[in-house]
Amino acid sequence: MKREKRWSGVLSAVLGVALFAGVAIWMLSGVRAASEASEQEGFRQAELSVRQAAVSIYALEGAYPESYEALRQRSGIAIDEEKYAVVYEIFASNIMPEITVVRRNP
Repeated sequence: MKREKRWSGVLSAVLGVALFAGVAIWMLSGVRAASEASEQEGFRQAELSVRQAAVSIYALEGAYPESYEALRQRSGIAIDEEKYAVVYEIFASNIMPEITVVRRNP
């Protein structure tokens, strides 16, 4: 009888630890997924911000800014340049520039 109680207690403890570990792993994977989704959205917003700023300046001034620096000064956009690099290549002032935003390595 005592032996059965002891095994029952050990089994309960093992199941409790296993359940706790399972819940902890599940929560960590959820946090990781949320972090990745947030990073993706930040990247998308950075690229969208640069494009919208260029189009807005073109609509106001009739020409696209000659450089990314000029775009930043005229529009006031704030891109996290520690996370993202912006490649802004312009061919002519009346043609939409080639805008590429890339993630920097951490």
